[in-house]
Amino acid sequence: MAKISVIIPVYNTAKYLDDCMRGVLFQTFSDIEILLVDDGSTDGISPGKCDEYALKDKRVKVIHKENGGLVSAWIAGLCESSSDYVSFIDSDDWIDTDMFEKLYELTDSYFSESEIISGNYIVEKASEKRKETQALEPGVYTGKALEEVRTRLLGCERRPVTMSRCMKLISRKLLLDNIKYSDPTITMSEDVNITLPCLCDCRRLVIARDAYFYHYRLVTDSMAHDFNPKLLSNLDLTDRTFREILKDKHIDNADEQMDREYILILMVIMKNALRSGDRDIPKLVRSIFLRPDIRSKILGTGVDISGLSGRLIYFTMRHPNRAVVSVTKAVIDYYDKKTN
Repeated sequence: MAKISVIIPVYNTAKYLDDCMRGVLFQTFSDIEILLVDDGSTDGISPGKCDEYALKDKRVKVIHKENGGLVSAWIAGLCESSSDYVSFIDSDDWIDTDMFEKLYELTDSYFSESEIISGNYIVEKASEKRKETQALEPGVYTGKALEEVRTRLLGCERRPVTMSRCMKLISRKLLLDNIKYSDPTITMSEDVNITLPCLCDCRRLVIARDAYFYHYRLVTDSMAHDFNPKLLSNLDLTDRTFREILKDKHIDNADEQMDREYILILMVIMKNALRSGDRDIPKLVRSIFLRPDIRSKILGTGVDISGLSGRLIYFTMRHPNRAVVSVTKAVIDYYDKKTN
């Protein structure tokens, strides 16, 4: 039986799949099974490429399913997996060939059903390559040290551990025990639905030193996009879901964490609005951030924001007048042109 199950959701990503699979197939740690989950791709290419990989390498298994979104895809892969540890990779990203060897060395067979081993990652943009490091110091966290980490999993500008399901080895049992929280209708911060309860339940958490094995491909377009209304409609759904998880796991300061997290999610919505192609962005922003319930939470919840860009977004949320919104949009546009 393979020691690691690698789950790769695929949806119309044929142009990136070779880069992704190259890093997986040539791992220095070869005792893996690879589950390619074709989530109803419509490009006419991706399904066939998945099947080609299965024909070339017996470690590859392909799951073809109707389109149901990212969450449904990795759930399908998880249910077909058989290893003690699971690793997720998005098919437009790639990994270094020694990632599994280095992370598996940090596992402990005594905790094989309840541990998370986390590396770091590199953001790959057209003209920018940026290392991102877990906020937690490298090391092994168990007992009281792990309990302390759980008091600040959410609601921090820099989470102690990223909620991405990628760049990690996660005990399969942890994932299956918490699969009930994974709601395919959530389209914003969907990884939190599975990573958060696993972090609450794990008995051993390891943060690897350095370990920049995972490459997150950030593909942007110079054209403006429409505002995504799903972000706003999902806001209350994610808030309820995350609160439920923290309370189910008996995290004492669940509401305190989630009040701050709500504001951080609003910052994501603000960025999306500022980058949209709406003809009157100040009007769009005001329609959202002057809404009485949202306004009340922004003014009534304190959050610590350190970065200059974050402070600018937060200031705009608190003062969404036309002049401030226009200046902030200009800054965002300048940064996007410079880094894309």
